[in-house]
Amino acid sequence: MHEKKIRLKKVLLSIFLLSWVACSTVSSSIAQANEKKETGRSFNSPIAATWSKHGGNWKVDKNSISVSGSPAKILIPDHTWKDFDLTVELKAKRNSQAGIIFRVSDADSKIDQYAGYYIGIDTGHRSIVWGAAEYDWDAIANRSAPIDADHWYTVRILARGPHVQAWVNSKPITESDFPKFDGTDKRFSSGQIGLRALGAGAEFRNLKIGVPEQSETGPTYTNPVQHHVADPTILKFENIYYAYCTHSADHPDMKRGIRLYTSNNLTNWEDQGFVITAQKSWGTSRFWAPDIIQKDGVFYLYYAADTRICVAKSQHPTGPFVELPQSPMEPETVRIDAHVFEDGGKYFFYYVHFNQGNEIWGGELNEDMVTLKPETVQRMIQPDQPWECHQAKIVEGPVVLKHNDVYYLTYSGSHFESPHYAVGYATSLSPLGPWTKYPHNPIMQSTAYAHGTAHHCMTTSPDEKEIFIVYHRHHDLKNTEPRKLAIDRLRFVEQSDGNHRIEVHGPTATPQPIPSGSATGEH
Repeated sequence: MHEKKIRLKKVLLSIFLLSWVACSTVSSSIAQANEKKETGRSFNSPIAATWSKHGGNWKVDKNSISVSGSPAKILIPDHTWKDFDLTVELKAKRNSQAGIIFRVSDADSKIDQYAGYYIGIDTGHRSIVWGAAEYDWDAIANRSAPIDADHWYTVRILARGPHVQAWVNSKPITESDFPKFDGTDKRFSSGQIGLRALGAGAEFRNLKIGVPEQSETGPTYTNPVQHHVADPTILKFENIYYAYCTHSADHPDMKRGIRLYTSNNLTNWEDQGFVITAQKSWGTSRFWAPDIIQKDGVFYLYYAADTRICVAKSQHPTGPFVELPQSPMEPETVRIDAHVFEDGGKYFFYYVHFNQGNEIWGGELNEDMVTLKPETVQRMIQPDQPWECHQAKIVEGPVVLKHNDVYYLTYSGSHFESPHYAVGYATSLSPLGPWTKYPHNPIMQSTAYAHGTAHHCMTTSPDEKEIFIVYHRHHDLKNTEPRKLAIDRLRFVEQSDGNHRIEVHGPTATPQPIPSGSATGEH
């Protein structure tokens, strides 16, 4: 969806597993694209006779190739690929894996005894994985997904230099599909391509490999888009984006206040300074995780200070904001990560309560937008899934969306300093639950190229045609602070039962098309 249409050269190498006879000759063009390796070689023999096998029992029939025995690798011999565009259909048995290995060298029969990359499906963990083997496994990215045993999936891998994109779909892949992975890794620049299986068995068919042309692209952005930003919330008002945030440069105590940045396109930001400071607040430190909403011409800014939530209001998004009353919200359990959601003229308030970990609670606000109706206050969700418990038992950063009369409570799980920090969601038919967590959480999680990717909000592109998730990420792969602002695309995808799931194209660390409707002259 986010790459302009890729115009491929005539497919220079097509390998159809239907007949297991290669249908074209490797021409001088593909040889030039792949460092002039083995020009003119034609695959015209069955795979069992010509491909390099490492483990497993490979069986060829008229429709596909299957393998039993584990682990198993089979590689196209005598050819080295650098940049390529590959598609294949594959399926795996129960508790098994099937996928593509690429840029491979030094392969043997042991599971991870090779140098190169692997992208594939895992029916046991119901996930899609991308990793590197340097004679030991190193995970690059992982995505939970509804991967079923004995079901055909189409996999597409587009590799251009260190930039790798991968799509996995139970239906034919289209240009509108989000890639499951979109990132960079510089360990391997070229090598062989092959198939890999682990577990009870796998099957492959219709493998095609081509060389992509470098297509022209329009204006792009690359994450991160702003430094010194954490826990962002976005107000879109009169064609301007206002990003209120934890000022990450003040770590560890965040003693100064809540910071504001503005933009007209989500990618270029201007620092507007502090909109609320310790001198004008009940709190003295730990200014965290703001949220803002407009009601009747008044802007209400909610933020944590000294692990309690305060409220300030203003007639304009830039302030001045006045904290009234100059005391935290009640009850005392209202701690951090405020979020306000309006639905049918009612305003619902969500927050994090500390209870041997972080839990998300909620209730309905009174007309004053400061106090809660006590009879409505209740727990929304608690950390009870493994991905929510890395380093600490935490669910936090609630954000509520409504789509097709269904409420989506999106949230962050795990500790914010953990490289496993991630985003998930739960659904309900009521703004205060009960909530059912999506079974394939998280929907966005940290990778080997972007750590700490969570604590988010949602907004739309300048022309309202796209939804963006706006979140923070760690400063780098070793240091949490100062954190940075990032944006990626989000959409609702209809399922076979008529329900919709949330899908995120991210986290990305590569050039992406600017949000639709942006003024291109400003990039």
